[in-house]
Amino acid sequence: MGESDERLWAEGLKLLRTLADAGHEAYMVGGSVRDRLIGRPLHDIDIATSALPEAVQALFPRTLPTGLQHGTVTVIVDGDPFEVTTYRTESGYSDSRRPDEVAFVTDVREDLSRRDFTFNAMAVGLDGALLDPFGGREDLSAGIVRTVGRAADRFGEDALRMLRAIRFGAEFGFELASDTWEGIATHKQRLSHVAMERVGAEWDKMIAGQGPDQACAWLQHSGLLVHLKERLPSLTAARIDGWGLANARAIRLAAIDGIDVRWAAYWIGVGASEADALSACKTLRMSGKRSARIAAAVGFERRLADGRTGGPALLEGCDQRNWIEAVLDYGVPAAEDWLAIEVSVRGFEGLAERDWLAAMPITRVGQLAVRGDELSKLLGRSPGPWVARLLRALLSEVAHGKLPNEKADLTLAARNWITRMLPPEMGK
Repeated sequence: MGESDERLWAEGLKLLRTLADAGHEAYMVGGSVRDRLIGRPLHDIDIATSALPEAVQALFPRTLPTGLQHGTVTVIVDGDPFEVTTYRTESGYSDSRRPDEVAFVTDVREDLSRRDFTFNAMAVGLDGALLDPFGGREDLSAGIVRTVGRAADRFGEDALRMLRAIRFGAEFGFELASDTWEGIATHKQRLSHVAMERVGAEWDKMIAGQGPDQACAWLQHSGLLVHLKERLPSLTAARIDGWGLANARAIRLAAIDGIDVRWAAYWIGVGASEADALSACKTLRMSGKRSARIAAAVGFERRLADGRTGGPALLEGCDQRNWIEAVLDYGVPAAEDWLAIEVSVRGFEGLAERDWLAAMPITRVGQLAVRGDELSKLLGRSPGPWVARLLRALLSEVAHGKLPNEKADLTLAARNWITRMLPPEMGK
């Protein structure tokens, strides 16, 4: 464990001491206990206590009432937030996500019994002893994702737990217990009750995590993706199951740095178009900036593939002219993302396309030595759509090394282009 982890754990113990000195039981619970046992970094610490919310607020100078109706108070210690929640039970999940009723209880074991997975239902008290009523430590050692009680009951209460099961299994390199997998098969239709923001957040964590390939395989094979609240545009069940296609098998998400580049690789792998990818990202509630970046890399690959007759460019390479035109159409960032994906496919970095990109004298219209308004004046023509077409043509010539990026040369080429492409009366 790192120094920051030990500091955070020590601060958690101080909170337990403050609660104990006031006559309350308290334990560190959930993910922090699990992660400490398996040597993973601690991101935050949750505390369960017999103290009611108002008692917690009275004991600590800096608190936030983040979820009083559910018994949760956030305590701030040296800038670190600790969620302190009163022991509780939950019942009545009519929306397949949140409990209809929360009841405060006095026994920590009752509180632990409402949690999702055995390794998230452990607690550590002030004495450092592990409270593990459901065999979480044993499941951690065995590498198994197992629910607290029957999986069908846990997933029937909260359908998002099915995605969490897959995320934890993929992240830790664990297996899903047979009951866990059967529970997903039984309740996968209930995922349609879960908001797309929550689905997107869980899937995003999977893609960013240690086992994105396994996570996506489980998502597809489970059938969960065809039971979302909102359909992923243009991706039928058959196409989603198509992660076994040749280009998808070649793409190793875990070998790619950057979550958005991994997303682009995923959509390329399932055969999505640029429009499919953009719409799907928006459906999963990604930001416009992220959606545009992901879709651009997908579009870049499709642009290259459209210039071939033999198959996907990622698998079979592309010619230099087609590559340069794709860079001009989609920009250098999309080209660099595509290259990152290609490295994962081909397994090396000495790519001809990387050299082509480095050798391009310019990559965008703004780098031309002449502006559109200057061309209008020099050619004696009124501005219009022809200007954009002309600039793009000049950009292509310069990028391919056929024309120097000098104002005089560009102007002469523009005059020749105008003579060939536009009738004399247009633009006057």
